[in-house]
Amino acid sequence: MTDFFVKLVVNLPIYPHWLEHKKLKQGNAVILKDISGRVLEVGAGDGSRKQHIIAEYPNVSEYIATDYSSWDDEFEGFSDIPNKFGNAGAIFMGRSHRHKLDKTCSATDLPFKNNSFDNHISFEVLEHIDDPEAFFKEAARVVKPKGKIILTVPFLYREHKMDFHRYTPDYFKYIAKKNGLEIKNFYHNTGFGTTQASLANQWFVRKVLESPIFLRPVYLLASPFAFVLNNVLGYLIDLNPDRRFATRFHIVLEKA
Repeated sequence: MTDFFVKLVVNLPIYPHWLEHKKLKQGNAVILKDISGRVLEVGAGDGSRKQHIIAEYPNVSEYIATDYSSWDDEFEGFSDIPNKFGNAGAIFMGRSHRHKLDKTCSATDLPFKNNSFDNHISFEVLEHIDDPEAFFKEAARVVKPKGKIILTVPFLYREHKMDFHRYTPDYFKYIAKKNGLEIKNFYHNTGFGTTQASLANQWFVRKVLESPIFLRPVYLLASPFAFVLNNVLGYLIDLNPDRRFATRFHIVLEKA
């Protein structure tokens, strides 16, 4: 019953991340639609994306999920949340079932041969890389000729853990030229609407969690109304999204 309720709520504008997640899912579907062959994911986190992509895209023949850490400290104490509380605990506490990584390694020093993957993918990872030029040099090295580097990056988004950078379209033109890559798709489906909804709703969430105890009930009572208003307004504004105010970009680069 709890899982059913959670699945219902996250698909309604009352959920604070409803619009952002909806747009993220739509954008990822655009850049992943032709994925096939041998896939390397860097920054795989809990490894949960691997099973989804293998199930969704049958032309993927092999999938190797990597990250620089096994995230033992991050998951310690949270690994049984889904078992105790179902999807509610996973979603609202920011954790999910943990999946085993295939390899622990740095995205800027990959232990793989040249020209060995059809696709190098990463989602919301580049902003956490302290040396982005080394990241792209390695990505270009391990993909085959005509192979794809597929990624998403936040643009107008809140500061979060180990958050180093934000990137503009001009940066990707520069990095593509430097590494013998061609931009095949630079997609955005967000603008001011999604960005304002994301920032405002996350601000409310932090206020509920971090305000003095006597103020928390005020923010808690106001937040559902704010979430709905921000999400619906953001959705309407972004029927014609303005890239200059995008929440994130979805990008496909191809190796020459």
